[in-house]
Amino acid sequence: MWNDDLTWALGVLCVDLFLAVIAISAFRYLQGILSGVDTTAELSKKDNFAFGISFAGGALSLALIIAAAVNGEPADSLLTEGLNVAMYALLGIVLLKVGTLVNDRVIFHQLSLKQHIDRENLAAGIVQGGNFVALGLVIQSSIQWVETESWDGLIPVILVFFSAQILLLAVTRLRAGIYQRRHQGHPFQEALGKGNSALAIRYAGHILAVALGVDASAQVVTYLPETPWLSALYWFAVSLGMALMISWLAWMARKVILKGINIVEEVDDQQNVGVASIEAVIFIAIAIILNPLMSMMDALR
Repeated sequence: MWNDDLTWALGVLCVDLFLAVIAISAFRYLQGILSGVDTTAELSKKDNFAFGISFAGGALSLALIIAAAVNGEPADSLLTEGLNVAMYALLGIVLLKVGTLVNDRVIFHQLSLKQHIDRENLAAGIVQGGNFVALGLVIQSSIQWVETESWDGLIPVILVFFSAQILLLAVTRLRAGIYQRRHQGHPFQEALGKGNSALAIRYAGHILAVALGVDASAQVVTYLPETPWLSALYWFAVSLGMALMISWLAWMARKVILKGINIVEEVDDQQNVGVASIEAVIFIAIAIILNPLMSMMDALR
């Protein structure tokens, strides 16, 4: 009996790993086709770090999505297991490409991330890579929230995905507003276009923290299969509150942790990636700490 279970588990593992490698490889070549570039040339001949970081973010995002799909009890057969994982892997690739378009044409409407990545703008690569990972965290959380690997779980996952896009847009506009206020109206996106990697790192940290906040929100919002739209709306409302709380707490923590350091001068003007990295980690750390607190609140309900 034990040997049969072990053989079955190894079979499931092989199927899932095989599909994960296929999905990430497909994502690489699809990214190249849609960008109109040769991915091999970008990575090995041009040494385009921006493209590499962007692809790495997408690959990690796909891994998060597939991990959520394989989480829990395996299907009754290897074929069903493979189809379920393949379904969510395909959904992940499609949603990530949709996220790329939204990021390029709506969120960063004044800056073509695609073009700047082609021009080897590291800041653009960091922004796109961070966006991919943030979306991966959100999609992973939504798959686990729905608690089903069948087709029934697709609609709420898609609803949460587009809700997350609204939150990412709000964070981007917030960061843009702060930057413009500090720099006499100069656009935030223009600074990224000029290659300010420090700004990109801080921004990536902020959106990753918001994505972790969205994940934490799932712990206090119950998914109701009969009303997926209402469930997604509740989750969005809690996630918005979490995003605001994370931003405020990170602002307070930064004043203590980085006391005596002129953030505007170091990050915005001198492009100090060290200070920017600390700021990014402060955002992420606050979100990580809030996650178990949300679990405690759920347990007390």
